[in-house]
Amino acid sequence: LIRTAYELGITKIFLPEFDRMMETEQETPHHMYTIGEHTIHAMMNVRNDKILRLTMLLHDTGKPEYKTMDEDGVAHFKMHALGSERIAKEVLRRLKFDNDTLHKVTRLVLPKNVRRAMNKIGEDIFPYYMEVRRADVLAQSEYRRAEKLKNLDEVEQTYAEIIEKGQCVSLKELAVTGRDLIRAGMKPGKEIGEKLNELLNLVIENPEMNTRETLLNYISTDKEV
Repeated sequence: LIRTAYELGITKIFLPEFDRMMETEQETPHHMYTIGEHTIHAMMNVRNDKILRLTMLLHDTGKPEYKTMDEDGVAHFKMHALGSERIAKEVLRRLKFDNDTLHKVTRLVLPKNVRRAMNKIGEDIFPYYMEVRRADVLAQSEYRRAEKLKNLDEVEQTYAEIIEKGQCVSLKELAVTGRDLIRAGMKPGKEIGEKLNELLNLVIENPEMNTRETLLNYISTDKEV
C-alpha cells in the first residue's frame, strides 16, 4: 500500500520523507535496495502490529539527511538514528498519533548496546526492539546476514540473562536512592539526580557494582578526591 501511495504521488502530500527515502540509494554491501525499498521490505518482515509497522516505516527516515560518500564510492549513514528519532517524532505528531504510540516508536528507533538499549527503550517494549532489529537485517542484502542474525540471537540471550539476574538498567533497580545519598552527606538538590544518573551509568557498564555498600563507598571515595 505504501508503495502504491508513493507511485500515485500521495505520499508526497502526507509523508514526503518517504519519497526522499525512495529516491536515496544505499551504495554499501550491506544493502541492495534504496532506503525506501528497504523500508518496505522491513515492514513486510514484522507482524501486523501498529507499533512495529510504524517503527519499520520510520526507522531509517534520517538516512537521506545523514548520507555521505567516501572516496571509494561507498555510502555511510553515521549517526542517522538520531535524525530518524527526530523525524519520526515530527511525522507522528503531524499525523496526529497519540502520545503513547509516539513515545514507543521513537524509543524503538535508537540504541544498540543491550543494557543501554534496555535503559533507553524500557524493559516493557524491549522484545519489540528485537523484532525491529531482526526485520531490519532481513530487509538488507545477504552480506554478513548470518553473522548479524547470530549477533541478534546473542543479544536476546543477554537480555534474558539480564532479566533473570535482575540486573540494573534503570533508576528503579539502582541499589541506592536519593535518600541514601542525602544520608551519606549530599545536599538535596539537582546534584542528587545527577549523581544517581552517574551511578546508573556506572552499574549499566558494571552490573556487579549495584550493591548499596559498593555505591556508597564509590560516592565516599569520589568526595574525598
